[in-house]
Formats: sequence, structure tokens, C-alpha cells
Amino acid sequence: MGNGVTIIVGAGAVLDFDHKGIFPSVKNITDEVLKLSIQKVDGGERLLLRELYDHVVKNLNRVLDTNHVKPPQLNFENLLHVIEMCIAYSGCWSKEYISWLAFPEFGTLIQPVKFLKDIHTYDYIRAAYELQKKVMSIVNQYDTAFCGDKLAEQWYRDFWKSLSGRSNIFNLNYDNTIENSLGEYEDGFIPIEDGEDYSRFSAKRYYENQRRLSTIAHLHGHILFSVARSYPFDYSMRDMVKNRDYETACKNRIVGQFPPSNQAKEEFLQPYIVSGLRKTEKMMFAPNNVYLSDLARKIVENNRLMVVGYSFGDLYLNEIIGLGMAAHGDDFKVVIIDKYPPYINSYVTWFQHLTHGGNPQEFVFVSRLVKDGLFVKIGQKEFPLIVGEYGVPVISTNEKLMMCINGFKDTVVNHKETILEFLDM
Repeated sequence: MGNGVTIIVGAGAVLDFDHKGIFPSVKNITDEVLKLSIQKVDGGERLLLRELYDHVVKNLNRVLDTNHVKPPQLNFENLLHVIEMCIAYSGCWSKEYISWLAFPEFGTLIQPVKFLKDIHTYDYIRAAYELQKKVMSIVNQYDTAFCGDKLAEQWYRDFWKSLSGRSNIFNLNYDNTIENSLGEYEDGFIPIEDGEDYSRFSAKRYYENQRRLSTIAHLHGHILFSVARSYPFDYSMRDMVKNRDYETACKNRIVGQFPPSNQAKEEFLQPYIVSGLRKTEKMMFAPNNVYLSDLARKIVENNRLMVVGYSFGDLYLNEIIGLGMAAHGDDFKVVIIDKYPPYINSYVTWFQHLTHGGNPQEFVFVSRLVKDGLFVKIGQKEFPLIVGEYGVPVISTNEKLMMCINGFKDTVVNHKETILEFLDM
């Protein structure tokens, strides 16, 4: 796709939707997750997710000097990581492993605190799966509302249609809204035949993209993914298939399947959706591994990149994005679309947030791209960004970067032609 643009889509892309009470922010999802009650293996129910959350936060408060750092808070991905580490080592604590081949050696050096000693391994596994089910359920609610109302969020639908056949989309979200907007696209899954529940993935189909459509790669999984329920398995028994609908995907997910393990023999969840803090391990199965390799290829092939609603929180992804600067030099053009906190209401407060309060990975990327450390004061002649009326897209003096800071909807409704012109689209 010689004239294409590579687009990375993060969670912020859908936050401007009219969710009608279904708001998929990280905080709201975390709040809902903490309400879950887990059915224990030995009977009864337990608010295990809330208990783990409170215990970790309590101990963080004890060891951190909260006079100098923000009070600790966990989101659902941090909490999932805690649970997965408990899954990995609880067998060591309770002597449940039957072979040293499945025994993580590091487990010989750690012992659980008193709070963890009476929790069964399968209670952790159930808690982890219930957490992911809740996340997927929330995503499915707004996905269903979007797909059911063809007039909803027309600005969003029109934007993706305007780039039809000219975009390689790498989506970090789990929903189906971009596919629904485009209608025709290539994600490597063969169309579902009559009478079938799901379709299988073909790396060859995805790479060749014979119809020259926009490609869509869900790097972090999809609410319609499950494992295949029948032989033969095309690549691995853990590779994903794409189900006809959400209800079918839920039916086809095998909860009883033993969790996969990394090389250190640490177990983690079957990655229907790739969440938590061990994403690269979970991306080793198809289609995730194919999508990840294609992202690196597209970044090097295409000298135009759009980043929508991504917080630069994934190190693996930041390093791949950095390949574009090395590959294209001064020909690399990037548009970053984001929505900043409400207290940022001027370019002064935005600049202060970017340099001191924002994600350091984003700061480093922007600084490298505009070839300036950004450690300058507003008003200096050498300020690396051209600023005008607040809210209007900002362009770097070297014309390699455009930043739109009022969210995806504002950018599309008011500045779509500006960004497409910047990208020579």
C-alpha cells in the first residue's frame, strides 16, 4: 500500500462516543471489576479482586512516601498482573506442582504473605477469567449499541470510510466499531461459511491483501476471539479464531484449558484479549504474532503515522514506533491525536503537562521526532512547536509532527482535512 498511512488506535479513540451510561474508561472498568464476587473452588463466594486490590494498595501506602509521590492506585490491568503472578507461583506455595518441568525455579525463593496462604490456585484463575469477562462484557455493550444504530457516531464512521483502502490500522481495543464503519477490510480471517460458528486465520491472506483493502489488526485481541473447538488446528491449539458474534465467542471459550506458560514456567491467561502487564508473552499466538510483525513492517514501509488515543504506555510498541524515525529520517510525518485532562486549558498548561506530568515515553518520542529536548520556556524563539489559538492542531517547526489535543471527535469534526493535508493524503 504505497500511499497508505499506518494508524495506531488506543483506548482514547472511543471515549468521545455517546455511551448512554456505558463508559469504558479505565477507571470505570476498574470500578466494575472490583464489584465481582468469585465462586471459590471449595464452595462459597469471595470478593477476591477487591481483597487483592485493597491489600496491595495498603502495602504500597506502607512502603511509599506518599508525601512525595501520588497515592498509589491500581487499574484493572495492574490488578490482572498481580493475579497472574499469583497463578504462576501459588503452585509453589501449596505444593501443587507434580513435576519440576512445570515448576518455576524462582518460586523456591519466595513465600506468600499470610493473606495469600488460604487462596487456591484455581480461585486465582477464576478471578482472572472473571475480570477479563467483565472487561469484554463492557466493551460488548458499547460495541453492540454502535453496530445496532447505523446512524450513531457518524463522524467516526465517515472518518474510517474516508481512509478506506489507504490505511493499515493497528487497533489496541477489543471492539468491532472500525470494522463496522468500513464494511470491507482485511484482517486475515476467512469469511464464515453458512452453518459455521467461526472462521480461521490465514497469515498468507492477511499479508497478501489481494483486494487492496484497509487492513485491521487487533494487536491486543478481540471480543469475538476464542480458540478453535475442533481439529485440525492450523498453527497451534492456542491460536485464535474469530466467532460469528459475541454470544458464540463466549460459548466457545474453553475455561478449563490449562493456562499457557512462558519460558520461565510462569503461567498466564489464554489471550482472548491481551491485557495485564505481560502483553508480549501473550502475543506469541496467531493472529497476534502476525499482526505484531506486520506493524514493524508497516512502520518501516510507510513514512506516515497516525496515533489516536494511545498513551504510549507499552514499551514494545514505543520501540517499534521509533523504527519509523530511523527508517525515514526527515521524511517521517506523524499525527498524534489525544485528549488531555480538563485542567489543561491553555498551551502553557499543556506544555507543562507534556514535559512534567505526562507519560515520559510520549515525551521522549515527541522530543526525538521534533529534534528538541523541549526543555524550553513558552515564548522563546526556539520553541519547537508552532502554537496559535488553543485547540487548533500544533505543528512542529521541522514540520514532522502535528498534535491534536482536544480528542478524536474534535479533530475529525473540525480538523480532518487539515491532518490529511499534513499527511499528504
